[in-house]
Amino acid sequence: MTEPAKPTITVRYSAVDGYSARKRFASLQEAQKFARKWVGDHPEIGSNYAISDDGVGKVTVSGTTLTELFPAMSDRNQQ
Repeated sequence: MTEPAKPTITVRYSAVDGYSARKRFASLQEAQKFARKWVGDHPEIGSNYAISDDGVGKVTVSGTTLTELFPAMSDRNQQ
């Protein structure tokens, strides 16, 4: 009997200079750490992306939402 597949979160980073990186994570916490490394703790949130304050980097995600990836930003937007 096989074990059920772990949920996978994929985070993709892309920069204006053409650099990109993509990683898969089994935990939300690790995905958050990777995303924050690239766009900071308080990025601008668009419809399906988060962009760094300086506009250089962008993060997209599948397997979770941007709200879950950056919960502090959803708290800020509700104030």
